[in-house]
Amino acid sequence: MQGDLSTKSPATFGDVIPSVPGRLKCKEVYHVVMPQYNHRYGTKILEEVLTKCFDDATAANHSAIAVPSLGCGNLRWPMATVAQCMIDTATKHAQSGSNHLKFINFVVFDQAVHTAFINAMSQRTGAKSKQPSPASVSHDHSSTAGASYIKASNAQTEEVTFTIYTSDNQAAKKCQDRIQRMVKENTTQKTFYEPQLENIDQPTIFTKVTQIEKSFGVSIDIDIKTGKVSIQGNTNAVNDATFEIMQFTRKEGGGHSEVDPKSYLRAGNKQKYLLALANEKIKLPDYWTESLRKQFSEKNHPDALLGTESLNTVAVEAKIHQAFVDMVEKTWRSDLVGQGRDAAGLSHTCLKVTGIQRVENPSLFKKYATKRQELFNRAANKDITTLSQLNVNGAVNEVTTKALGIPELDAILYSEVNEYFLFHGTKPDVTTTIMANGLDFRLGSEVGMFGKGIYCAESATKADQYADDKNGRTTGEKKMFICRVLLGKPYVCTTVPKEKLQRPPCSVCKKTVCTDHHQQFDSVVSKTSNLFREFVVYDLTQCYPEFLITYQRV
Repeated sequence: MQGDLSTKSPATFGDVIPSVPGRLKCKEVYHVVMPQYNHRYGTKILEEVLTKCFDDATAANHSAIAVPSLGCGNLRWPMATVAQCMIDTATKHAQSGSNHLKFINFVVFDQAVHTAFINAMSQRTGAKSKQPSPASVSHDHSSTAGASYIKASNAQTEEVTFTIYTSDNQAAKKCQDRIQRMVKENTTQKTFYEPQLENIDQPTIFTKVTQIEKSFGVSIDIDIKTGKVSIQGNTNAVNDATFEIMQFTRKEGGGHSEVDPKSYLRAGNKQKYLLALANEKIKLPDYWTESLRKQFSEKNHPDALLGTESLNTVAVEAKIHQAFVDMVEKTWRSDLVGQGRDAAGLSHTCLKVTGIQRVENPSLFKKYATKRQELFNRAANKDITTLSQLNVNGAVNEVTTKALGIPELDAILYSEVNEYFLFHGTKPDVTTTIMANGLDFRLGSEVGMFGKGIYCAESATKADQYADDKNGRTTGEKKMFICRVLLGKPYVCTTVPKEKLQRPPCSVCKKTVCTDHHQQFDSVVSKTSNLFREFVVYDLTQCYPEFLITYQRV
């Protein structure tokens, strides 16, 4: 090996030099040149080195590669930074196409580095990861007129195995258990109905389904006769694939409803009303800026989503302004100010609203509206029970913001899918990011009672607790959002979970981690002995931050 290396040209930082393996039991050895860590340059050079190694190994038709924890020794690279970069780069390689390494092995001997890798892998739960797919492609036609069933599984997609070696068998077992649990917690199955599929020819459906499976690493089953679609895979990948399927059927199947959905409601046909809502062309709310609504209507198709450059913030009309002021005042609980672990340092008596802006983000709202249509579809098939129905059975009280009975607000929500206006308190420095990109639970803390999710409240008192740091309260104007939130099929939780949730429990057996079923609740609603109820969703598309409240503590 040394003799082979002596014939190579001098190397510089970032170079990858291949050599013969000598006595090592492998086909090739890659030698990399790395500098000491410099935070100003970040992980760019490590990403480049890893990408070169993976690409060169793939080009040489190798099926596997073993990589040590680069830079964690004398080069003083932070362990967590190295672990995150290596796993991210390996995942990007795995998702780059059908031609990739089958095994990527991370060789780790140090216990601290091993822990860093485990933590980094756990944090990848929000990523689109390839799921194992069946090894064959089947296109099954019924003997009756028109195809009855299509199952298209991407035969080119292979499972990529990440292996972490340790010198401690107990640590290895702990690692294995944690990874297996992570996979189970982040795999889901979603079922919905798309009647327009019968209007699309079979080869077109098969081609599109195969392409979606390959893009998102999911498995899709379609029954064309009934319009039933089942998608299984990584939770976020399933959500993205659902969006693609729904957009495809609307474009190709001519499925946008041109009948006023309310006409079915007036006729007493609730199911047709919900199906019409599920299939009508998505449009922005009628009270949004007219020019923006017109622009959106002209570009409203899958290939022309409006970007965040179209983001508007508009002062609301007087009637809506007063409606939200009423909501803040009527949900305020002065007797609970300063109570609870997140209310430290608070002693004011009320809030004075100084401004209300409407957040008009067409791209973000379209994703929310598409999710809502999916829930309309499920509600039509009686898969969703409204909170008002649960209240009749004494299971849970109606949401306070709804119980106020403010007509201007109730009229623009859909109780059939448990859509509500709820408060979300936030610090002023992140409001712009939230308006542009939405609320992202993946960037939040794991200390929440129900795990890492998007937490909303029915009381302005609760939301106000999070407008500044509880360990350093400040004076001056504060911010909170009033969000549209889709609770869908809620899980009413009467006790604090023993383990932090990463998604709602199974809707069949109610287990936090279930491997026997693939249907989850859509949200968690607490009914514990705490001062305030929690409303938690774990899907970014279930929450739209529509109104930004500026206020002062008095």
